[in-house]
Amino acid sequence: MKVLIAGAGPTGLTAGVELARRGSTVEIIDKKDQGSTLSRAVGINPRSLDLLSPSGVTGDLLAQGVKFESVRFYREAQHWATLPLTAAPQRRGYNFMLGLPQDQTEEILRDTFVALGGTVRYGTTLTGVCQDEDRVIVETKNAGEIQCDYLVGADGVGSATRDAIGIAYDGQDLPGTWSIADVEAGWTHNNETSLCLMRDGKMALIAPLGGNRFRAVSNTDNALAALPLKINVTKTHREGQFQISLRLAREFSKGRVFLAGDAAHTHSPAGGRGMNLGIADSADLAARLCGDGDLAHYSRDRLAEDKQMIAGSEQLRKALTSPSVAKRALILAGLKLVSVTPPLQRMFASRFLYG
Repeated sequence: MKVLIAGAGPTGLTAGVELARRGSTVEIIDKKDQGSTLSRAVGINPRSLDLLSPSGVTGDLLAQGVKFESVRFYREAQHWATLPLTAAPQRRGYNFMLGLPQDQTEEILRDTFVALGGTVRYGTTLTGVCQDEDRVIVETKNAGEIQCDYLVGADGVGSATRDAIGIAYDGQDLPGTWSIADVEAGWTHNNETSLCLMRDGKMALIAPLGGNRFRAVSNTDNALAALPLKINVTKTHREGQFQISLRLAREFSKGRVFLAGDAAHTHSPAGGRGMNLGIADSADLAARLCGDGDLAHYSRDRLAEDKQMIAGSEQLRKALTSPSVAKRALILAGLKLVSVTPPLQRMFASRFLYG
């Protein structure tokens, strides 16, 4: 079986690894000239670690990443509560989030994929798709025509694969600007994510990426300026702004073409679900393509699960960014209660880690 994958991000590379280790012939194309050099997504959850374990990827991720063992909450700059993620009973073998810049995650996945016999072809843009009952013919810029048994569209929010097969991508862009910064800094909490809840629904987060490298995120136009905590920034790798989109493809497959990751859905970064949902999509699809599961029900099953996860992420975003003084007071009171109540700690940690 030959499978072509459009998109060499974590979603596409996961599909490639999982298909190749099961014996499929796999090629990945990507319109970029090279692999990503940006940190982008940083949180890898227990489910992803479990799914990537059979290929050996998880061992390499653990060797390079940093464990998020707890979440520290602040009221403005005042430490308010610490909730341990390790309070959760272990499921899938892990009870922590792993922090690692996306470019390093991609490098590990790509190296494993190539070692399994896969091929990644950069600088190759998908321009058209034609299919019948037996095969898919993909037109590309720079590589001509490629024939395959199945095509996986893991080519992001602006998916050329999704457009080529005519699947609608319903949703909306949310108002407001978010910002991000990837920095090196002096900050002592190297295995904890710190979240500051501020007035008027503003929030800012700082998460460790290993060593003295950290990620800051805020629902303002300047994540570093919004952060009320005193961190000594020594180097800034990247700063940027983004807008949150809530979008979901009407279906995740058409004929012999399948969608996964951001090509199928996009949502807020709250809870760190984005990359992990793409990894789950790809692992599920690869198993079904190789005969382990009902391929015909991939779209139905993934739509149901992803809708639920996206709804949870959106609920969390709304809670963290609510401008209501009463809601903010209620959230702070709840966090304080959870921080001193072991059964509630276990419930919080389980919900955060396992969805």
